[in-house]
Amino acid sequence: MTSSDMEVKSLDLAARTIDLTTALLKATASTGSLVKGAWEIGQWLGREKLNQYELLDCMEKATGLVFANRNGLGFFDEIIRGLDAQPVRPLFLQQSGSLGRLMAGDPNLSWIVSTVACLFQHHRDENLVTATLTALIMKCHHARQQEDMPIRDIGIYNPEQTRVMAVVRKIVLSVWYNVVNTGCDTIRLPQELHAICTKGHFLEPEDFGVVASTILEHCPSEAILKTDHLLRDVLLWLLLHYDGTIVVTVSGHIVYKAQFGNQSRQLEVCVKSACPEDGSCSSAGGESYKIHRNISGHFEEFFQGCSMSGFTHVPPQPGIRQKLYDIPRPYPSDSKIRRKGIQVRFRQTALSIMRWMLDIPLYPQVGFSSPGFSAQPGEVGTTKQQINISGVLKRVPAMINLEWGTFPDFQVVYSDTYPEYLGVPGEDISLSTAATYLETWGIERQVSVILGYFPILEDLLTGVSVECLCAECSKRDRDQSTREHSRESKRCPKSGCLKRLALEEVMLLLAHGVADGFGVSDVSSVSDVTPIVRGMTTLLIQLAYEKRIYWDTWFTVASCVYLGCPFQQAVQDTHPAYGGTSFAAIQYGNLATVAPWLDLTKEITIQGCFGLIGSRGRLGVITKSDGQHAQFRSVEENLAIIETENTEDTTSFCSRNKKATSLIDHRFNMDRDESLIESDVILYQTDDRFYRLLLRVKTKSHWRIVDPSDALNAVIRMLPSTRCQHATEAPEIDPLSAMLYTMDEILGRWPDLIQSYSTKKNDDTSRNNGVFHMTHTLDTHLKKNVALALSVCPTAVPNFPNLACVTCTLNHAKQAERKPLRDGESGNLANRYIINLLPKLAEYDETMHHRLLDGSSTPTTA
Repeated sequence: MTSSDMEVKSLDLAARTIDLTTALLKATASTGSLVKGAWEIGQWLGREKLNQYELLDCMEKATGLVFANRNGLGFFDEIIRGLDAQPVRPLFLQQSGSLGRLMAGDPNLSWIVSTVACLFQHHRDENLVTATLTALIMKCHHARQQEDMPIRDIGIYNPEQTRVMAVVRKIVLSVWYNVVNTGCDTIRLPQELHAICTKGHFLEPEDFGVVASTILEHCPSEAILKTDHLLRDVLLWLLLHYDGTIVVTVSGHIVYKAQFGNQSRQLEVCVKSACPEDGSCSSAGGESYKIHRNISGHFEEFFQGCSMSGFTHVPPQPGIRQKLYDIPRPYPSDSKIRRKGIQVRFRQTALSIMRWMLDIPLYPQVGFSSPGFSAQPGEVGTTKQQINISGVLKRVPAMINLEWGTFPDFQVVYSDTYPEYLGVPGEDISLSTAATYLETWGIERQVSVILGYFPILEDLLTGVSVECLCAECSKRDRDQSTREHSRESKRCPKSGCLKRLALEEVMLLLAHGVADGFGVSDVSSVSDVTPIVRGMTTLLIQLAYEKRIYWDTWFTVASCVYLGCPFQQAVQDTHPAYGGTSFAAIQYGNLATVAPWLDLTKEITIQGCFGLIGSRGRLGVITKSDGQHAQFRSVEENLAIIETENTEDTTSFCSRNKKATSLIDHRFNMDRDESLIESDVILYQTDDRFYRLLLRVKTKSHWRIVDPSDALNAVIRMLPSTRCQHATEAPEIDPLSAMLYTMDEILGRWPDLIQSYSTKKNDDTSRNNGVFHMTHTLDTHLKKNVALALSVCPTAVPNFPNLACVTCTLNHAKQAERKPLRDGESGNLANRYIINLLPKLAEYDETMHHRLLDGSSTPTTA
């Protein structure tokens, strides 16, 4: 473990186990963990715009009301330990300082965290979870104060409860962001209990509070809870918090029994009968319950009630992390959209589009400089070796091998025709302004464009419209001609229409496929799918209309699915955060995604370059004020996007300190580079949600900011190296002009732009007038990646001196040619940059670059 890792862990120890109420009351007079806890609470209050006295009032009411049993204690241990062991270099991870996570270390308040996590296992609606927790706090608090309060006061306005609910809502969201959404789950309902009803039955918030508080406060010894159906939420909560023996019987038969502490205390849960296996059970008359308690050896009925459950027709959606391709369906169980035949068509459509996407041939980017590829979606790879989208993804999406069925071969997936729905003639809009148009469009207009490019989607919506009874679909089928129907079918359907639901499901399946390709193993349970749908439609428009694969868009779509965060595109030049080069990481709550190419100490390859690293913890950097003290500089927890910074310009230094050329020929021997190199990072905030990461590379004489995304760009644009059989017998050549660089000089000078250059196209004669910029033999990935990033614009080739003689190396470099990535940063177009490497750095599959560069032709632009 490195010293930096030790520093991060030591910074995190202070907030492990503290009394949050005491910390808030005595923050100004305390030190150590109390000050740490108060500081974190203060930051959280500022972010959530809460008053500290409102928080204190809520915490005092909730303190010590409930204590978790051994199941709950195990859950808290997982939260406190729940930090990924490996940092994502050059960033580090620290536990979130949110109140939701800090509460897990407070024995008097930790029950709130376990209760919220328990409720989110069955409900994604944070309003329902908030109402349930508030009801439970108020019931237990008044019972502890022995106040005469109605047991069930639904519909009665209570200002005290309203004030507490405002704070509870913030706590609930904090627990979801920083605990539940990170994958910290409570125990699941045992299988023998889950089998009693496959559908699930639940109580409304007020009734949940009544049942739970009654069992805790009024049943100290033995009690019986009688219900018609198994109440999943209540029973799971009892399995986490009941201190005694729990016995579950169904029709008099014991199906479950477990002991959780106090042997003199017992709760028997009597379920009237098991539900049908097909889930056809109904609670139309409400969920009735009765509570009996033992008084002097006799069981007496203490309370009874009936919860008019709102979950009869719309099954609740879980709020915990889900499996890939488990699409949320927040509509009634008897909705037409749930029919098996329609669901099969959704999957078949998504599968056909995904297979089409994976086969699209790719080329180095043309006409843009951000990380990504140019694509030809209407083209089939010219050779079997042509690289495609499948090759650059971290892994092949599992959906293509699922038994979802496929459409016949004559089904048209994609049509490369300019849609008339852009609103302006095709010749009047250029690719340089396309992003601006897309940014200003709403989801409705974007979807209309998608339908114009993908006939398979249009056919799906046409088929679904037959089942839809909304006014738009009914009127269209009744009144319009075939031509009008064809035009109108490409309009985005309104929310609630079956066609809109169908479109959203297909887009969600495709987004899950993209996230799967990036290496995601599970997904966030989102309450609103609109951001993911918008992200996927943007990705498809960029692919179909712009014919481009942007790293930022694909990374953000995968992050939306994995984190559950909003979809965000790169900001325009009028935004205060404008200036970043590429998205490197996204933080959402206590979960983050990081671009793997951010770590320049490792090999970067085209194969699998589109992937992400998912990590639990809060991203940040270590800053040292002196040799002994360290400070963790972290990002905002709710949502933070970290962008990379442009490479620092060194033209002024090179102008004042010109490097002399030397002559080399076939007898030249390359020295091994012995320069020392290291790096650190600076992180600063540019906007409410945007941060800038400055990667500083340091050698003996230079300390320069280098853009790590240019290393990825360089790998995408990398020209192949050469090999020969000449060994030490290199063919003779005339002396040529060259500049030789150590790593120290590379960092300070590349790309060398001192000489004047012409923007005219070079011919063979102009190539002969260029200078060879050659490195000493580099021996580490960091040196290699920095050299690649600094030579991303001019024509540069990698070389392995042990595999090719000097003559062949120079001839190969002289014949190599590539277009500048950015105008004005290539210097003399006749110059050639040769990056000499040890053979151990040739870990990438060099044939990938041949496949990327030697496709059929340079792609055309729209």
